[in-house]
Amino acid sequence: MAATSAVMLKRSYDGAHAYARSKLALIMFSLELADRLPGDEVTVNSLHPGTMMPTKIVRDAALASIDTLEHGIEAAVRLVVDSDLDGVTGRFFAGRRETTVDAQAYDREARRRLLELSEALTGIDAPWHGRAGTTDGPRRRRP
Repeated sequence: MAATSAVMLKRSYDGAHAYARSKLALIMFSLELADRLPGDEVTVNSLHPGTMMPTKIVRDAALASIDTLEHGIEAAVRLVVDSDLDGVTGRFFAGRRETTVDAQAYDREARRRLLELSEALTGIDAPWHGRAGTTDGPRRRRP
């Protein structure tokens, strides 16, 4: 249960740290999903659409906006409709630029543990439950 305690930040909580960890977990799940689903049928990518866009949470916190909503919308729409990205899966984009993330996100064992913990915490088995490691390594090019 120590791992669960650490993930749930039961010993010490910091909102910014929790936010960053949740974003890393989402990216890790997306990479795992991209590895497990046929890339010719569905693509899974992660996107950081912009920094401090003028959303309700940013306005309510009286923070200064950095990127515009239009910037974020353009980045999200591009991932859906740009034919240059057809078949591109398992990638991370910051705005319109493909980039890399924290090395932990690419750690298959860490992603497997995160998936198992998610299943345990939610009581829901992923549709591919028990098929971890069924790929022969990265099926798609990653930076």
